[in-house]
Amino acid sequence: MSDRDSGGGFFGFVEAILAIIGALTVMGILAVATSVLAWEMELRRSEQQEAAVPEPPATPTA
Repeated sequence: MSDRDSGGGFFGFVEAILAIIGALTVMGILAVATSVLAWEMELRRSEQQEAAVPEPPATPTA
């Protein structure tokens, strides 16, 4: 057996670290996308509520 077949050692460690970094990156991207989506939904909801509330009539001051 050669070192390539064993799957351990330094390269196995580097591969494990890269897999962890990749998984954390994917989770981070999903978290940001979810946060942006929630913010966009909240913005649309507040805009709809503002449009539904009638503004008081302006009284002339002069």
